[in-house]
Amino acid sequence: MNNQLHIKNYSINRSAYITKQARHLMTHTETLRKSNQWWENPANIHTDQKICEWEKTEIKYIPELMHKITYDFEPSNTVVYSLRGPRQVGKTTLIKLQIREFLDRGVSPWNIMYYSADLLDTPQDIVDVIESYLNISTASRRDNRYYLFLDEISSVPEWQRGIKWMIDINMLKNSTVMVTDSHSIDIRRSAERLPGRRGEINDNHDKILLPMKFSEYASVISSGIKNTIKENDLFSIKRRKSIFMRLLDNNIDDALQKFSAHQNELERILQNYMITGGIPKIVDEKSKTGNISEYTNTTYLESFMGQWDKLRKNTTLLKQFCGTIIKSVGNHISWNGLYREADLGSPNTAADYAHTLKDMFVLRIVHMYGIDKKIPMIKKDRKFYFQDPYFLHMFNAAMSAQANFEVSLDYTTQEDNKGKILEGIIADHLIRWAFDLSVKKQTFDYYNHIFYWKDQKNREVDFVLRTDSDIEVPIEVKYRNKIKFKELSGLCSFLDKTDTRNGIVVSKSDLETRSEYVVIPASLFLLLL
Repeated sequence: MNNQLHIKNYSINRSAYITKQARHLMTHTETLRKSNQWWENPANIHTDQKICEWEKTEIKYIPELMHKITYDFEPSNTVVYSLRGPRQVGKTTLIKLQIREFLDRGVSPWNIMYYSADLLDTPQDIVDVIESYLNISTASRRDNRYYLFLDEISSVPEWQRGIKWMIDINMLKNSTVMVTDSHSIDIRRSAERLPGRRGEINDNHDKILLPMKFSEYASVISSGIKNTIKENDLFSIKRRKSIFMRLLDNNIDDALQKFSAHQNELERILQNYMITGGIPKIVDEKSKTGNISEYTNTTYLESFMGQWDKLRKNTTLLKQFCGTIIKSVGNHISWNGLYREADLGSPNTAADYAHTLKDMFVLRIVHMYGIDKKIPMIKKDRKFYFQDPYFLHMFNAAMSAQANFEVSLDYTTQEDNKGKILEGIIADHLIRWAFDLSVKKQTFDYYNHIFYWKDQKNREVDFVLRTDSDIEVPIEVKYRNKIKFKELSGLCSFLDKTDTRNGIVVSKSDLETRSEYVVIPASLFLLLL
């Protein structure tokens, strides 16, 4: 009798489970069709919300990254990418632009799936979504590759378990999967739990979409600058590397000389870049209206604070901490100094906040260079820079009673502050440049490539770039019209203590060679990086 009852209950439970699963699959199918309207008609991609928003922008920006990601591989090679970066930088827009490109070149719409994981709860939900897609897609009867885009994946705790299971049972054969999220910490750590299951590629599986570099910004702002960049092949890393290496031999390439005719325009563009940074929506709004609205600023701040709150960290202390970082930009400071200045609980809190902001693509941390062992001296004081100028302005305005845009303008018009902003821009661009130059992209860590340096007499070099081939490049930032030789004592000291032949001095407008260094305007230098 008990056995019969057990069997009966089991049958009821199994039936209920199957019914529930069928209901879930039906719901996923409905949502999938709404999310992938190009299945009905490929032309529907042009009415997608993100595509329409992009088309309405005055600044038609397509990230370089879009053209650097390989999607097609051998059928047996299932590849899983992650795409992360700051909030509101355009990750979903990049995906939709990529889907549009696929469709424009004739890829079957049924081979492309997009789904936002916002409403999913478990790894099983992810499996159910993809299973629903395969059930309704004619792609399941084709030999062509699938392209699966899973947006906001960190909404699902342990999402990687679902991906892992599908790979292990060969459910994702002949597929390229792109998972994205703004919670960069979560997605990076979760992706690391897919060892040996992310496919064989000659590149980095973890892609980072950052705000526009200065060269990208200048190109979308000025067609003249864009054409000159094209004519001199400065979009090519190989060409830019050649020009950069010539600077180390105190030779100024003819391409740089040609940009002299655009010097005034480049300087004007750089001044604006110091205000907007490279976040596309911010750049577009400033270009259209000459302003950045309170609504936009508040939306960005609230979005960031919401992310910070999810990490269970104190938002009031964050503002105090960032206020201290703003005051210390360009100067080296200890954890003790940071926590005392920001009135935090302990030096550990300062370190935790700084490293979390680094992982969220808000801060860059630059360590002192150990000249003998050629390593970062992580126990020494360190420098902090905001990764994008807009982040500096956003937090600076959060501490002020003035309107946000007015605070940004007031801060940027002061010459000393311009120098601080420029140092941060150069720090960010040098880190990106070091990555471009690196042959070990899968294990790249900028801590091992970008430093500051000082000698026993506290004579300092703003930055030292160290390449994979052990080339050391001292770089001093002097954003002013006249540079005095005595201001370069740190650079001269570095040259005396190393085998380095020459250094680089970043100026405001001068372009010339000296006996031990080359002087180059900031705008031209940034175009190379």
